[in-house]
Amino acid sequence: MRTALFVVATLAATALSKARAQNATILIRTVAREGGEALGFTSISMPRHSLQRLTNERGTIVLPNLSPGAVSLRFRRIGFAPKDTVVDVTANDTARVVVEMVRLAIELPTVVVEGTCTDRTPFEEKQPIMGKLFDQVQQNAERLVLLAKERAFMITGTEDYGPRKRGAVLAGASFTRSPLPDKPYVPGGIYWRMGKTYGVKQPELADIADTSFTNNHCFWYAGQTQFGADSVVRVDFEPVPWLAKDVDLEGSLYLRLDGYRLVGMVTRLNRMPREFSNLVGYATRVRFDELVSGIPILADWEVTNTFRGSKEPTVVATGRVTAVRCLEASKPDSLGVCRPIADRRRIRNDASRPYFDSPPSSTGPLGCPHASQNRKPAHERRAATR
Repeated sequence: MRTALFVVATLAATALSKARAQNATILIRTVAREGGEALGFTSISMPRHSLQRLTNERGTIVLPNLSPGAVSLRFRRIGFAPKDTVVDVTANDTARVVVEMVRLAIELPTVVVEGTCTDRTPFEEKQPIMGKLFDQVQQNAERLVLLAKERAFMITGTEDYGPRKRGAVLAGASFTRSPLPDKPYVPGGIYWRMGKTYGVKQPELADIADTSFTNNHCFWYAGQTQFGADSVVRVDFEPVPWLAKDVDLEGSLYLRLDGYRLVGMVTRLNRMPREFSNLVGYATRVRFDELVSGIPILADWEVTNTFRGSKEPTVVATGRVTAVRCLEASKPDSLGVCRPIADRRRIRNDASRPYFDSPPSSTGPLGCPHASQNRKPAHERRAATR
């Protein structure tokens, strides 16, 4: 019996060894067709294998341990048209592929045509222009989520809250947190009691890529405008009718005309909860900066309340991100970029361990000096009371 088991184990090991020996590899480099610029942090997916990865900052990636045959690949990056390709690979071989991507040119109309939002609108085919813009919005969000999963990092910053009135003393706090939201967006579940005030969940970049948000909001092209110093395309969103009966969020997203990177977001409550008896308006204004090539990250924000009897909104909270830190398992390379995680199971274990700054005498990826450690979480937005 022992001999039989030994023979079976030997045959299984031999078969596994042969299977590994027949694996193929693809070495990919992504570049812009015009000028040959390396396209770092391009997302690559293999639809048949439910695999999605990012190229490195030089636009290259190695896909090992592939079965011989035809491999379907899909490439996406903000500011460029998506591209699908098929690579034929043979056993024990490495295929080298250069993928040229074409810059996206969306012919934006001068007239804004408003549509009607229904409960089915999010699932219907979008008009060509809005379809392309919506894809760019989602790519901004999806690539940040991929980066956070592949290269573990945290953001640190400060927040001050309290009505901005003469002589008012503001409460301040520092925070360290993941770039991804702690609580996922839940339709209609966006506010809760926090002592004497209320917390309001704001949609973060990662929420915009989640179907719980996109399936319950209508998105519309709202023309061209300015957001700060940037010339932008404005995309409005609103809750679908069934959700609009409850308290939820409406607002606008702002994409740069040059490259369609997300630079701003403005949100409002679509209706005021009964508990907010002293308020007639609640809004936030968020600005995003570029963390690495083509991937935005939260930079600073402002929360305003419009009190009953007031004509102008009052700023009740402001905050900004001051640094980005790699976790130890992903400490930065010579370019100051967090290295990919070799074993993603280490991310959770490293969450309580020291963070690593970029190389000495440099600033963080946001161009801000690195903040000190031991930050206290304080990232919930607050609806103030008098």
